[in-house]
Amino acid sequence: MPSFVPLGIADYSGTNERGFVQFTYQIADNNAKELTLQIRNGSSVIYEEKITDANKLKQGEHIWKWDGFDSGGILDTAKLTQYENLNLYTIGVDNSNNYSRKKLDFSMRYDEVKWVDVKIDKNSKRIDVTLRVNLKDGGARGIECYEKDIDPDPKLRVPMEVCPWDKIPQEALTYYGNSPIKNRTKSFEELKKMALEGINKYWSRHSNNIGKGVNVNGEFYELYVNSINETNPRLSLNDVPLIYNTNNSWSRSGNTGGSYDDNNFDDEVMGLLPDGLVQRVSFNVGYIQYSDWKDLNESHSLYKLKGWEYYDENKEEQEFMYTSAHELGHEILQAFSNTINSWQHKGSSYYLPQDTKPVGEESFKEKYINIDYMKESKGENYPFDKNKEIDLMKYYNNDPYRYDYSRIMANEKDILGLLWLTKLEIK
Repeated sequence: MPSFVPLGIADYSGTNERGFVQFTYQIADNNAKELTLQIRNGSSVIYEEKITDANKLKQGEHIWKWDGFDSGGILDTAKLTQYENLNLYTIGVDNSNNYSRKKLDFSMRYDEVKWVDVKIDKNSKRIDVTLRVNLKDGGARGIECYEKDIDPDPKLRVPMEVCPWDKIPQEALTYYGNSPIKNRTKSFEELKKMALEGINKYWSRHSNNIGKGVNVNGEFYELYVNSINETNPRLSLNDVPLIYNTNNSWSRSGNTGGSYDDNNFDDEVMGLLPDGLVQRVSFNVGYIQYSDWKDLNESHSLYKLKGWEYYDENKEEQEFMYTSAHELGHEILQAFSNTINSWQHKGSSYYLPQDTKPVGEESFKEKYINIDYMKESKGENYPFDKNKEIDLMKYYNNDPYRYDYSRIMANEKDILGLLWLTKLEIK
């Protein structure tokens, strides 16, 4: 079936896509004096064009192209895919004022994914993207106590309450001067709200952030993303649990993505793992311990505190929003490019393990194995220049403890990839 991509955005490899729906009409018997072509939903006119050019009204076959925009200059893929009675309606008039009316029914459906809609206003040069994600409650870790029998005699029971915060060393409590968190301070609804805000913030490019906008075939548009939570798996990204974590080891966030046609089955294997094991976004707050704390220099404060650090909730909110946008972005990258590009953070990390590639060192392929699909790009240093964007989906070397959140942004190519995913099939 023929297809078209709004604004004719090229695919990941740079191959041009058709940015219009092409129709063939025939002028029979005599030349026409005038021809009106309408794109309609039932009898409601969406777009109308009158042809008066004599060359296009001569007897024979002619081609007419429609770019998907309505008469007001709006292209809305959500509407186009929901219309049930789309048709091309033609009204021809010959030199004797005889009328001929024809109708061709057709429909539009998403060709790539069903979890993103786009509304493009070519008059105001604004693009609005609706992104459907599926955020689930992954629960809370580190706040539940349990009873333990401390008497070694199986005939006797001496219960003692054991709580996660009991393992925090007194040195850490004294050093930070904060009490452990014993009750959840952020509900799932609050985490979900922050995650959606983070996606909207870091996947949008407009005049209010460093991205300013996106260049589409020489035209500059402001782009705003609105993410919504959709629990229907057929209409959303893969589900991702949001986990509240405290009084525990640091919980790393991750997203293996979904299953897309790129001849890579690693994502499908990882998808078989239980929710929350790898695929999750974690809100680490309060006292958190690093598993590799013994590797620290003995002069480091965490070494003396056995790896425990106190995570301030206000600071972690920004980190959680950024992390949510990054992790959900993995499936977007995977859908418009491939699993390798996503898991390698666009070439800035190894495939597995996903550690940052050092700048100037040989690549994973050169160093370990010889697989042609492994990219040979090197790592990148963190951009400290305050006028430069920080790529949301890349890993950086020499980075600070916290990124400059005001400069984090999904880059232009990734945004174009997101728009490309609204490709429509014509039936």
